[in-house]
Amino acid sequence: MKLAIILATTLIVSACAVLQKADNAFLSRQMQVLHLLQHINEPLQDPELISIRSQFEPKNDVKFYDSKCIKNLMHQIENGHLIPREEIFSLFDANQRKQMKILFDCLMAAKDWDTFMGLATYVRDKMNHRQFVYGFCTALLHRNDCRGLKLPPAYEITPHMFLTTDVIRRAYQAQMQGKPAIVPMKFTGSVLNPEQRVAYFGEDIGLNSHHAHWHMDFPFWMDNQKDRAGELFFYMHHQLLARFDAERLSNYMPPVEPLQWDKPIIEGFAPAAAYPGGQEFPMRPDNVYFQDLPQRTVAEMIEFEARVRDAIDAGVIYDKSGIPIYLNGTQGINVLGALLESSTASIDPQFYGSLHNDAHLLLSRVADPKGKYGNPPGVMEHFETATRDPAFFRLHKHIDNLFKEHKDLLPPYTYDEISFPGVKIEAFKVIGESKASEPNTLITYFDESHINLGNAVNGKPVDIRAVVSRLNHEPFKMVSTIVSDKDTAAFVRVFLAPRYDWYGQEIPLNEARWSMIEIDRFTAKLNAGMNIITRKSHETVVTSSEPMSYPALIKQTAAALAGEATVFVEKTHRHCGFPHRLLLPQGRPQGMKFKLYVVLTDLSKDLHRQFDDFINVPPALSYCGVLDGPFPDTRPMGFPFDRRIPYPENFFQDNAKVIDVTIKNIKI
Repeated sequence: MKLAIILATTLIVSACAVLQKADNAFLSRQMQVLHLLQHINEPLQDPELISIRSQFEPKNDVKFYDSKCIKNLMHQIENGHLIPREEIFSLFDANQRKQMKILFDCLMAAKDWDTFMGLATYVRDKMNHRQFVYGFCTALLHRNDCRGLKLPPAYEITPHMFLTTDVIRRAYQAQMQGKPAIVPMKFTGSVLNPEQRVAYFGEDIGLNSHHAHWHMDFPFWMDNQKDRAGELFFYMHHQLLARFDAERLSNYMPPVEPLQWDKPIIEGFAPAAAYPGGQEFPMRPDNVYFQDLPQRTVAEMIEFEARVRDAIDAGVIYDKSGIPIYLNGTQGINVLGALLESSTASIDPQFYGSLHNDAHLLLSRVADPKGKYGNPPGVMEHFETATRDPAFFRLHKHIDNLFKEHKDLLPPYTYDEISFPGVKIEAFKVIGESKASEPNTLITYFDESHINLGNAVNGKPVDIRAVVSRLNHEPFKMVSTIVSDKDTAAFVRVFLAPRYDWYGQEIPLNEARWSMIEIDRFTAKLNAGMNIITRKSHETVVTSSEPMSYPALIKQTAAALAGEATVFVEKTHRHCGFPHRLLLPQGRPQGMKFKLYVVLTDLSKDLHRQFDDFINVPPALSYCGVLDGPFPDTRPMGFPFDRRIPYPENFFQDNAKVIDVTIKNIKI
């Protein structure tokens, strides 16, 4: 029998093949971006950017100035219609969002880099600073001539949105003393609050950054939505919930309960954070009820949801013209996702409402719905801070249940839809890279992560960093032994789910399917005979690696410009991406049982027709999709666990395997 040993490819050419050495033009652009975003709440300081600004006048570029957006932007600036620089920008405020979108459209319309950066420097100090940051960063992520440029970590551009008040206060103290300092940061709450046990997940700076960048890559307000954006809205948040519930089980807590519009919000939340202007994020006491807002009432939310449920039950949604859109097994979830968010792709937002966006606003303003006390927006009104609030997960559990209602009405997958004739998984195992690792045992631990606070304080540069405890895991690899009766290629999908529920009972497959955590998705070439496929944990397309710190990016770019270092450009680099540290749930010190599933399907049937057999899968594909073109995997996201499994004993064929694994959380 012929034996083929295969290092699994990620749908694509190796990373080295897509890297190019950065030239001085690219490095200059990179440095301009870094300097533009430094101390964003202060006037522009970099001499080069000030020079660019002094030479840029929108009215001198006739072709550019003729565009509708630039005339509109200039009108807003010249007539003082923009919100003040120090006002708190909210993407959920329709007027503030409209102003930001004018900037975004103008930046996207810029004919070249010089016009793009010229306009950015021109408006930087004329707009609200967070409004500018959001519009500029979102445009940079979507412009083709900006691909490969790296933004600093979101938590180092606007650190106030990620750090607690005591950390900022101590950073200012260190700055005034002119002494380097490392400031420890604790999670919010106390031991009296059960939710404190899982605060390390919701308050993880990498998770907060991922959530913020996801909503920049797929803005609900953008005119042209990207391929399967509605389905990605469902799947990314669905995966956050599956992971959050696994963290809760790891800490002896039941799965999060969905909130209800007419019942109390059980958990309160005290953010212990403040905006750069000093306004504190408002707290929410326990057991408060939703309150009517001027722009949306609780009764309207209930009515909108009833209409959505009726549409799900009927399997059809009617657009504004009365044309039926059927919620089938392919496009239905994408249509429903756009409707529930609601993005600009929503079929009829006037009739079905905007459950997700309005719920964020209702939760943000629940402590001061009429503005009687002048409270600033709450954490739920910003994508950077929303996951810190336990109510975020309760809200999305409620929305996720609507998606589940739709999925449960779809017919189960047939044998032909799941099987891969001629391909059999003989064995599957997990091996930790630590010499002390036991077979099929995965190790997690908490270690320290540093956050540069240079943008949190003003004045002479001082090395001030915050240090926070974050979950991490030891590297591991997955090894599959596969026998094929022919030369072929496979899509390999790997999922993880808890074996036991909160009561200690084994979770049936039809229930566990909705708790599946995607661990990896990749392609592999199979030769006729026996194949051994090895996949390392760091190769996963589910997560992204830690971003370089602000000072490290500046130092690296400066060294490359001076000819003292080499920087390579990765055109497919994504800022959106679930943090690799959180790939595995915490588990327990004595070990926690999970089931690990691997499923192989025929690549020739599953790969989008616009792609070759083996293409380069973009980083963070599973949760962040692609910025250009179609999504490579044509199967529904979460396949084959996204639909009911009425006969679990017949579900797995030769092309699937399930093993028991143990996750241990150790102290280091």
